[in-house]
Amino acid sequence: MGHVRSTSASEEAADITAYVTLACAVTWILALPAAMAWMRHQTPPPYAVAAAGLSAFGPLLAALGVAGPRRQLREVFGRWRTNPIWILVGVLAVPLIHLIATALYAALGGRPAQWFHPPATPEAIAALVVFPLGEEFGWRGFAHPRLVRRFGPVRGCLVLGAVWAIWHAAYAITPQAAGFDAFGFVQLLIQLPLYTLIIGWVFERANRSMAVALALHAGAHVDHIEWAPRADLRLHVLHIVVVAAFAAAAAVSLSRRRPLPR
Repeated sequence: MGHVRSTSASEEAADITAYVTLACAVTWILALPAAMAWMRHQTPPPYAVAAAGLSAFGPLLAALGVAGPRRQLREVFGRWRTNPIWILVGVLAVPLIHLIATALYAALGGRPAQWFHPPATPEAIAALVVFPLGEEFGWRGFAHPRLVRRFGPVRGCLVLGAVWAIWHAAYAITPQAAGFDAFGFVQLLIQLPLYTLIIGWVFERANRSMAVALALHAGAHVDHIEWAPRADLRLHVLHIVVVAAFAAAAAVSLSRRRPLPR
């Protein structure tokens, strides 16, 4: 392989902008046909369903498109080694947060409809595999190191979480909501920056292993507390409180930790 030229700060800023734009554009364009059918209260045609499935790979394709010409694909895809305990932490982290929130809800007199919300449909089971693979090489492999270098570990994670939440706008149009699910989207806007701090802390402690990034994302699909009935509003509020507490602890730790080199 030839010499890989280092990227200047201005070039890296341009790369981040290009990556975010491309990731959102690819995902939103592919998700649009199914979303439009749901907005019209219609069943999406097969091609729209297939395109919606492929839309999960927007972040991956964006990482390939931006990092490839820079000869930086090894940085995005090449780091895997870590202590296996971090993979277990990754799988269990989000379900544990959900369990704590549900336990607090029950302790305060609430009656949870379910304590655990696993994927219950073929589409949800497929999402457990497809979305981690489609997203994490982009969000954690490409974007996380660059945003941490540019903004620092705490602000970098918060920026990434905000972008990640906005990227999900394509999925806020659902057949269940018969249109735009404003409640669910607002939840994402609040929760994903907080969760990204937690994910960022685990990711850094695990030597930025992509195995851990994939495990963290898969763990979030193992238990979807967001699927709890909307009538259990206290549960959703407590969930945000618990996530915020863990995120605050992660932010303190990240602010004291020297980021890994390029």
